[in-house]
Amino acid sequence: MDKLDWDDLWTEAMGRASWAKHPTRMSRMKAEQYDRDSKLRDRWNHQIDWIKSKLNISPKFTVLDIGAGTGALAIPLSKMVSRVTVVEPSEEMLSCLNVNMLEGKIANIDVINKRWEEIIPFEEVNKHDILIASYSLSMPNIRSALSNMDMLATKYICLFTFVGNPPWDYGWLWPALYGEEYDVGPDYIYIYNVLYDMGIYANVDIEYFGYAQCFSNLKAATEFWKSNLNVFSEQGEGIIRSYLSDRLVEEDGLLWSKYRMKSAMIWWEK
Repeated sequence: MDKLDWDDLWTEAMGRASWAKHPTRMSRMKAEQYDRDSKLRDRWNHQIDWIKSKLNISPKFTVLDIGAGTGALAIPLSKMVSRVTVVEPSEEMLSCLNVNMLEGKIANIDVINKRWEEIIPFEEVNKHDILIASYSLSMPNIRSALSNMDMLATKYICLFTFVGNPPWDYGWLWPALYGEEYDVGPDYIYIYNVLYDMGIYANVDIEYFGYAQCFSNLKAATEFWKSNLNVFSEQGEGIIRSYLSDRLVEEDGLLWSKYRMKSAMIWWEK
């Protein structure tokens, strides 16, 4: 029996991912919604505590955060270590990160506005004690991406990703709009096996995470999902509005969508 090439399998699975076949553009509205939702989710998931329970973090450490978004991990980590470097391709996400840094009076975060695949190791980024990538591993050449991560970390690498196809709003809206099941793309098992083929025997911890979105009203929720799913027709807007009006739950004057999904933390010590 031929040995599986998990790097090739990753590429094939990336090609089947729904978001890759119907890409959307990041906007300021979506970045701000992501920022609000990530702050709410952190109250339930305590992702930083999960990291601290596995990694022996020192105040002298430096952290490299790949695909940091609006700073869900970079901001709290900056208060625990000497310096954080953020690699984030979205200018809209970085705009929210800058606001969060100003509000938190944080001055020890350096920002690189690039995709991880564009980074030249040791020219644009030097070694850091800890490297983290949280739900940001959509690199086409995953083996090369992971190799550079391992090369630039001196103590720990910590990756977060999905386990299976999560049960969330995409799973209901996508088939109604596009006539096909939503495919989130390759999950944790691909990464684990690519690492194994590289001679890296990583730890894997799986837990349930709470996933939530919060909107001020139905119109705001509809506009977000129209943008998120590239919907421009009246029929598509009607499908989204109808689904959300049935799905969203009102709490304290706000509309919520909540799920529990499995997440994997893949980590190893150098």
